Amino acid sequence: MKTITGTIHGIFASLMTKAIMFISTGTFLFSLLLTMASTAHSEGRFLYIQSNNILEGQNSIIAYERPPDGKLKPLPGSPFLTGGTGMNNNTHGKLGPQDNDTPIVLSTDGKRLFTVNIHSNTIAAFDIMPDGSLRHVKGSPFPSMGVGPVSLSISDDILLVANRNGDYHQLEELRGKASGNYASFQINDDGSLTFLSKIDVKDGHKPIQVLVSSRNNKIVFGDDFEVDADFDGNGSRSWLAGNEPRVQGQLHVFLLDDKGHIAETDTVKMPETIEGYKYLGMDGVPSLPLGIWDHPKKDLLYVGFVTRNELGVYRYSSEGKLKFVTTVPNSGQDICWVLVNKAGTRLYTVNNLPRNEANDVAATVSIYDISGDKAEEPVEIGRLQLPLPGGWFVNNRMVKQPNSTAFQMDLDPTENFLYVINQRINQTDENTSKEGNILHTLKVDESGMLEVVASRHLGQDGVPYHSRPQGVVTLDR
Repeated sequence: MKTITGTIHGIFASLMTKAIMFISTGTFLFSLLLTMASTAHSEGRFLYIQSNNILEGQNSIIAYERPPDGKLKPLPGSPFLTGGTGMNNNTHGKLGPQDNDTPIVLSTDGKRLFTVNIHSNTIAAFDIMPDGSLRHVKGSPFPSMGVGPVSLSISDDILLVANRNGDYHQLEELRGKASGNYASFQINDDGSLTFLSKIDVKDGHKPIQVLVSSRNNKIVFGDDFEVDADFDGNGSRSWLAGNEPRVQGQLHVFLLDDKGHIAETDTVKMPETIEGYKYLGMDGVPSLPLGIWDHPKKDLLYVGFVTRNELGVYRYSSEGKLKFVTTVPNSGQDICWVLVNKAGTRLYTVNNLPRNEANDVAATVSIYDISGDKAEEPVEIGRLQLPLPGGWFVNNRMVKQPNSTAFQMDLDPTENFLYVINQRINQTDENTSKEGNILHTLKVDESGMLEVVASRHLGQDGVPYHSRPQGVVTLDR
């Protein structure tokens, strides 16, 4: 009887052991499958920003994976050094030095990444590996053929560069030894760059953005913005880079020939006295342009009139001529960068400062309806305030502003998320906080409206607090 009982117990124990092993194995496999599914779901979805690191030779590209929830995961091996140095800007909030857009771009096939080294006057070129990591192409970085490259754009195998000449640590060049310019380069089969042509900008103007038309890649737009004035009156927090105060801006149109050379076809001053033009911003202040972007389905160029809190609209012709259409109000303060979705129905603007009369405490992002007839007269339909302004300081214009404000942005390829870079503005010794460099993830709903879903402090990813990160691009493989 004992033998039978023992046998039964043995059989039962054996079955239980196998069952537990099966359940454990199944649980493990199920967990593994979930992990693999999660990894596969984010595989080939990347995001890149530039640290703009001001330590010699330490500028870098920081890479992330983009999971479906929008919360970024650092890519193994990141950051990737660019072989150059970013630009230090300790001017206590001075307008201009850090103002630029598209300092990082992807090739049309998504296989290469190009970025600027502002202080080193070079352009870094990378091959993008299947896992999203970056590898310098042979010879990178390449001379930008100017001083202080800040913006890039691509037309097929031609790379366009805006050299600002606005680096306060290259003073001889800034004070007349060099000019800003727009330049073109051949992107060779191996990713290396060969200089083709350049056009100098006269009268001290400072390029901040170059943009290839999304409708005609032979048309290239340029945007100059210069504020060189000691607003605080005593010189303790800012200085004149040039020999006299200047506040000026203009737009350019260039045409690309079959060899990739650029020829200027139009230079446009801002509309100060135009019949029927109604001032909606600050009286007595010049209309300075900042961000530019074009409409994907109509020959229209949008311009942020930063000093007037207005969005400007221009028509352009196939011959490379601009014609002013109108301006519409912006509810934010200091409208800066502009971005349009692929359908041409929504336009987004980054508004750099809080608007006092709106009781803002941080930078904002505006949403415009540009569908149908509204393309020529956009209608602002929403505005989102960004979190984490990081305290306050009084800038060199004696204006109170947050320590951290918004700059560049990018829509991911699915247009489900909008990513916005915040920079730590107050880089003087009085700012003891090491926070303020932030990458915000905004969810875009079906109507184009925005909601903050994540804000990532960038110090943990390789951005020193004394540098100001810039640029953001996304890639789906």
